[in-house]
Amino acid sequence: MNKNDLLLNDTNYELFHHQNIANKIDHFQLIIIHDHRQNFFDYNYLINFPSENVRKKVDANRIFPRVKNETFIVRQQDYENNIDLFFKIRVDARRELLAKATEFMVAKFFSTYEGHLAPLFVNKPTLKWEIINKLYAKYDKMVRAHTRLNDENSWNVFSTWYRNYLINHTVSEMIKKHGYDTLNALEKEALNVLFLEEIRMIFSSNDSFLNKFTADVNVYIEKMLSEILAVFESEKNSMGQINELLGLGEQVYVHQPIESTAKTNNLVVMSNAIYQFITEAISNRKFVCEPEQWPRATIQGARLAGSLQLLPSEENRTASRMNQLHDDAQTLSEVDVDVLDSLCHMCLAQFGDRVEIRFDDLLTIRGLKTKLGGTGRRGGYEKEQRIQVLKALSNIQSLWLELEKVLVYEQGKPVNKKMQGRAFIFSNEDGSPCELIEESLPERLYVTVGEVFEPFLQGAARQVKLLPNQAIEFNPYQRKWEKKLIRYVSWRWRTQARKASYLQPHKISTLLEKIGIQIDSQAPSRIRDRLEKALDLLEEEGVITFWQYTHWNEDGMSKKGWLRIWLDATIIIAPPDEIVSYYEPIERKKSIKSPNNFSLAQTKEEVCKNIGSIFKECRINRGLTLKQVSDELNISISYMSNIERGESLPSQTIYKKMKDWIT
Repeated sequence: MNKNDLLLNDTNYELFHHQNIANKIDHFQLIIIHDHRQNFFDYNYLINFPSENVRKKVDANRIFPRVKNETFIVRQQDYENNIDLFFKIRVDARRELLAKATEFMVAKFFSTYEGHLAPLFVNKPTLKWEIINKLYAKYDKMVRAHTRLNDENSWNVFSTWYRNYLINHTVSEMIKKHGYDTLNALEKEALNVLFLEEIRMIFSSNDSFLNKFTADVNVYIEKMLSEILAVFESEKNSMGQINELLGLGEQVYVHQPIESTAKTNNLVVMSNAIYQFITEAISNRKFVCEPEQWPRATIQGARLAGSLQLLPSEENRTASRMNQLHDDAQTLSEVDVDVLDSLCHMCLAQFGDRVEIRFDDLLTIRGLKTKLGGTGRRGGYEKEQRIQVLKALSNIQSLWLELEKVLVYEQGKPVNKKMQGRAFIFSNEDGSPCELIEESLPERLYVTVGEVFEPFLQGAARQVKLLPNQAIEFNPYQRKWEKKLIRYVSWRWRTQARKASYLQPHKISTLLEKIGIQIDSQAPSRIRDRLEKALDLLEEEGVITFWQYTHWNEDGMSKKGWLRIWLDATIIIAPPDEIVSYYEPIERKKSIKSPNNFSLAQTKEEVCKNIGSIFKECRINRGLTLKQVSDELNISISYMSNIERGESLPSQTIYKKMKDWIT
C-alpha cells in the first residue's frame, strides 16, 4: 500500500467518525430573534451616505451583516410542542432577512449613483429621504415577488443547509476537543446534551466561526438574490432610474448656481462640538488677550477640552501682527460668524479636498444686494462690504485649535483623541498660501476643511445641521439676539433629533449664557422684553413654529427677586415641520421624556384657517387701508396682505394681534 492510499484511508476513516457522530444528533431547529438596532444598511446609515465602510460592503455583496441577535437551539420535540410560537418567530426572522436584502439593494443604488445624487441632496435636504422611501418600496416589492425568496420549499432547503452546516462544524469541534472514542461511548441523550452545549457556546463566544458563518450565509443569500442582482446590473448607470424616482421626464442637472442655493430655506453646516465651540467663541468674544500671548478661548467639557487661538502662520508671527489680532479679538462680530457659516455651507455643498469659492458668493449667500451701476443695471458690491468679508476671512484663516480631548466614534465606539490644526486652510489656484489684503481683493479662493473636522464628516459619524437662512441674512447689529438664538436652537434641534425630543424645555439662564448675554440686575425687564421680542420675531419669520413658557407663573413678576425665579424658568422652542422632517431618518425612537404637563397651542392650520378673510372683511367694513392697520398693529403691509389672500399663515403672536383687533 503506497503513501497516497494510507492518506486516503485516513481521510475516509475521519469522515466515517464524523458522520457516525453526526447521525446520532437529534433533529433540532435554530431560532433567531434579531436585535432591531440599526446596522450598516439601515435608513440612518444611508441618510449619511456616502461612507467608505458601506461602499466596501456593497462592493463585496455583504447582504446579510453580522449583527447582534439572540440565537436559540430548540430540539425538535420542544419545537413541535410550541410550533405556533416558534413558527411565528421563524417567520419574523425570515422577514428580517428580506428587510436586510432590501436595505442592501437601496445601499447598492446609492453607491452606484453617488456622483449623481450627492449634489442634488445638498440643495434639497428632504430629497434623500424621499428617494430612500421610493427605492425601499421598489426593492421590497421585487424581493417579495421573487419566487425563491417566498417559496416555502426554498426556505426548507435553506434551513436544511443551515442545520447541516452547524452540525458539521459543531461535530468537528467536539471530536477535536473530546476525541471520537469518548463521544462514541456516550449514550445518545448525553451526546445530544453535549452537542447543544457546544453549539450554544460557539454562537456566544466563537468570533472566528461567526465571521466565517456570516460570510458563507452571504454567499447562499447572494445566490438566492442572483436574479434581482442581474436586473440591477442590466439597468446600471441609467439616469432614467433617477429621473423616474424624481418624477422628471428629462435629464437631471447636478450643478446649480450659488444664487439657487441661497434661496433655499436653510443652509447645511457642521454641527459637531468643535464647530459649535468655534462659533460661540467668535460670536460671544470669548478670546482672552494676555500680554505677549496670542488671543485664546478655552473649553473644558466631557466631550471636548482644549483651546482655540487666533494664530497666524509662522512667518507672520510678529509683534505688530499680535497687536492686530488682539484688536481683532475685541471687535469680532456676527459678521465673522456669518462668513464662517457661509464658508462651511459652501464647502459641504461641494466635493473634493479643495473647494473653489468665489469671493462675491460669500456676500450673495447672505442676501446682500449689489449696488446699481450708472445705467441703472446691477453693478457690484460696495468696497466696504468686500473689506468686511475680507477681514472675517482673515480671522477665520487665523483659527488654530489645540484640543487635549475630543470624543469621536470609531466603528461605533467612543474614543477620546488629541488633535491640533487649522479650522480652514485658504490657498490660491496654484496651491500657494492665500494672502488676504485690501490692496488685492481676490476674486476667488480655494478652501480646505481642516483635519480636525474629518472624523465628523464621513459615514455614520457625519454631523451636520440645518441652519435657517435668517441666521446669516438678518442684520448683524440690529438682529444680533435673533441670529444668536437661531444658531443655538438649530444646534439643539440637531442634538435632540435622535430621540425626537424637540419639545425639551430650555432654561432661560442657559439660553442667555449661550448667546452671550450678561445678566444686568439693574435692568432685568429690558432683558426679558428683548428675549421675548426676539422669539416673537423668529416665530413671525417661520424660523420656529412657536415658543411658550413652562413652569412660569406670571404673578411672580410682582414679587421681589423675580429675576432669579425667571432665570430658572424654562421655555419650549418648537422647530418648523421641515426641520423635523429632515431629521426624521436619524430618529431612533420617540422620546418618552417629552413634557406632557403643558398644553400646546393648536396647529397653524387649525387656528388660522379663516383669519385672513375675516380680518379683511372687518378692515373693509371699518373703512381702513392696509397701511393704517399695519401701523396700528406693527405688522408689515406685505405680510398682512399675504395673510388676507390666504397665501401666508400668521404666527401665533400675529394671529393673537389680529384676533384681538377683530374683537
